[in-house]
Amino acid sequence: MERYKMLDTLDDLRDALRRCNKCGFCQAGCPMYKVTGIEWNVARGRVALLRDALEGRTELRPELEEPIYTCLTCNCCVDHCPPAVQTATIIQRARQELNHRYGQPLVQKLIFGNLLPRPELMGAAVWTMRLGQLAGVTKLASASRLLGDLGKAQDLLPKLPAKRGRDAIKPLLEKPVERPRARVAYFMGCAADLVSPEVAVSAVRVLIRQGVQVEALSFACCGKPPVAYGDVEGSRQLARRNIDAVGDRTYDAIVTPCATCSSYLKEYGELLANDEGYHRRASAFASQVRDYSQFLADLGLVGEMREVKRRVTYHDPCHLGRFQKLPAPPRNLIRSVPGVDYTELPEANMCCGAAGSFSLSHYELSMKVLDRKMDNVARTEADTVITSCPACSMQLSYGAKRRHLPVHTMELVQLLDEALA
Repeated sequence: MERYKMLDTLDDLRDALRRCNKCGFCQAGCPMYKVTGIEWNVARGRVALLRDALEGRTELRPELEEPIYTCLTCNCCVDHCPPAVQTATIIQRARQELNHRYGQPLVQKLIFGNLLPRPELMGAAVWTMRLGQLAGVTKLASASRLLGDLGKAQDLLPKLPAKRGRDAIKPLLEKPVERPRARVAYFMGCAADLVSPEVAVSAVRVLIRQGVQVEALSFACCGKPPVAYGDVEGSRQLARRNIDAVGDRTYDAIVTPCATCSSYLKEYGELLANDEGYHRRASAFASQVRDYSQFLADLGLVGEMREVKRRVTYHDPCHLGRFQKLPAPPRNLIRSVPGVDYTELPEANMCCGAAGSFSLSHYELSMKVLDRKMDNVARTEADTVITSCPACSMQLSYGAKRRHLPVHTMELVQLLDEALA
């Protein structure tokens, strides 16, 4: 896994920017450049604009929001960059500086400061959205030009469930596992809790069938959404809450099937490096985190699997294949399922355009990136595309619907649950 490095000061940011030698190799990997051909949509162009601003040739001003906020922060460019310039970290620090100079948008303040730290409020907000879906309000929003990209992106969101993931898994956790092979804290993530409880159920059921004792703690959001928009302190607030949720308990691992969550939870030590009260605990917490596929690969699957007749391909979430350097575990688990006909996806590790909430704020650009991804999915002639990230899953599912492709999208834990039923 690439070591995450906080850019605490503007001097840190300047040093990171100076690593770029302007070679332009990043063009070969940037999904945004591939669909736009615009120089400031590639890492070299974004870095040049930021260097000009920080070295006094121009100003870091709101007009730079477009090149700063149209970056997917997927780090696809890093695969092609000789000095390995960490574009995602640079962009996040630039967003932080914009917030500092010009103020954080009110909606971000509400979500990051009030909703994400309070899961019950988040649940109430999503319940309100569900009522809006049932009443047809979201369809009106989708047709409305007043909401811009947000209105267009309404169809990306699946039908919201009546029951939350944390409630759906409770019956599974009532009976203790006899002679457990491991004991884990299950980090559900926001999406499995609020949008796709079936994924939470599959994840827990597979772990229990593998002889793992599962405990579901009162975790909040992992903190990646705030830091992605430059709200570092909001992210630290969530990290502290999650560390406190574990307390003095000890586990064999803290496990999550969300690639973004597992990637960011592993960065808590760096995130809280200067926090005397939490640094040691944060490092201990991070050292226990395992992505779901990583944990199962290390544990080893036991028991018989039933045959699953699917022609499958796999999309690498950026935060699993690239940030955590874990392309093999999910593929090996997929290939272990009897009956699965696996076909490698062209450009499997290219971002799908979801990038968290990118499609909500930059719908048209997100769809251009998604179209390239769905072209590659179509070439495989697969009937099922597997991934390990809820944002990717929703994006790919929408892409199949939008293109009328006969492709079903499911997460890795769901495939394993089907095989181990």
